[in-house]
Amino acid sequence: MNKKPEPIYPQRPKKLCPFCGEPSYSREGIHPQCAASDADAKRVEIMKKENKLPEKKPVGKSRWKKECPKCGTNVHPRQKVCNCGKSLIK
Repeated sequence: MNKKPEPIYPQRPKKLCPFCGEPSYSREGIHPQCAASDADAKRVEIMKKENKLPEKKPVGKSRWKKECPKCGTNVHPRQKVCNCGKSLIK
């Protein structure tokens, strides 16, 4: 059977990223995304202790509807008056 050719020069062992364990080709041996997530983890810990994390916006709100400030129902964006009587014109 045919074998694959062996390299002429011995290959250096690839550096493994200390965070994810995958081979890394960067000079420091750490993937840029792993370094960024590590730096963010420290910042998030500090913010959790101080309770200063930004509030997440609710998911699932349609961008094609607007909310009535009085009753909170979603109405069509072209509608000028809500069913409760509140004017939606700004």
